[in-house]
Amino acid sequence: MKIKQQGFSLVELMIAMVLGLLVIGGVIGVFIANQATSRANMTLSELQNTARLSFQLMSQDIRNAGFIGCNNSPWVGNSIAIAGVRPAWADWATGSGILGLAAPVAAINGVTPTNGTQALRLMFAAGNSNSINNYVGSTLSLNTNSVVAAGQVAVACDETMSSIFQVTTAVADEVTHNVSGLNADADLGFISPWAPGTSPPRNFSNNAMLMRFESIAWFVAPSRDDTTVNSLYRASLIGDTQVNEEVLFGVSDLQFVYLNGDTLNFETAAAVNASNTWGRIIAANVTVTLDDAVLQGINIPDNVKNISFLVSLRNRLGGDGVRVLF
Repeated sequence: MKIKQQGFSLVELMIAMVLGLLVIGGVIGVFIANQATSRANMTLSELQNTARLSFQLMSQDIRNAGFIGCNNSPWVGNSIAIAGVRPAWADWATGSGILGLAAPVAAINGVTPTNGTQALRLMFAAGNSNSINNYVGSTLSLNTNSVVAAGQVAVACDETMSSIFQVTTAVADEVTHNVSGLNADADLGFISPWAPGTSPPRNFSNNAMLMRFESIAWFVAPSRDDTTVNSLYRASLIGDTQVNEEVLFGVSDLQFVYLNGDTLNFETAAAVNASNTWGRIIAANVTVTLDDAVLQGINIPDNVKNISFLVSLRNRLGGDGVRVLF
């Protein structure tokens, strides 16, 4: 008996092919969606990791703000001036080491911060130190070779007061400060109100120290690589001038509020300026907003774009903690 063999008709084959294409299309769609999600997560993760490093650097600067060496005496003599005017990066008296700049912020080292953003200026003594053995005329004799070089700005302190000046020469264990360069005074004493050439002479007691003076400014401005996107900048003191460094690409906003140690209330920079109470600020709350341009079309909630962290000034509060909120 002969068995009749039958195959699929053309219609059946076409239906099978259509169903197969639908299944394959679905699988490909899921694969592409997973790839896009994976890329988005990787981009966001890399951006947050880079941001964390930047914020750790900013937090370190804020924690150090206000440290002027020795016992942080409120008396600070300052010899720095250019044509009789103290530059903003050396104006210790205004903020006692921390100064918030409310919008609109004036140009910082030739770069104008983005409209509506705020900025922060910080000053402190930093790095290694020398013990001061003797001070005669304009020469500081040290216990070892100087930790500061000629042209750098330095802080000399003891338990009574601190002095900010530019190093004229630094040879082995001797440092001089002449009336030249940024130095408007031959002496390192404190006087108020200050005018160039009026500072009185001073002596240093036992346990006097010499350290490097640091001045930092944090602000947001258009990126050097793409002016349509903003970046987070850090201006730091190199020698006798500040240099702007682009730290984090893709930051659209930077805002601050400050914790008053007397009232324990957070205040804006404008409010602290009005009351002239920067010396009472013990912490700063920072909010950074990431730019949509660097998120590559990732649809994420605003609370992920906004990164906030609270940093205490350890020289005024005794704390060293930073709380970061993503």
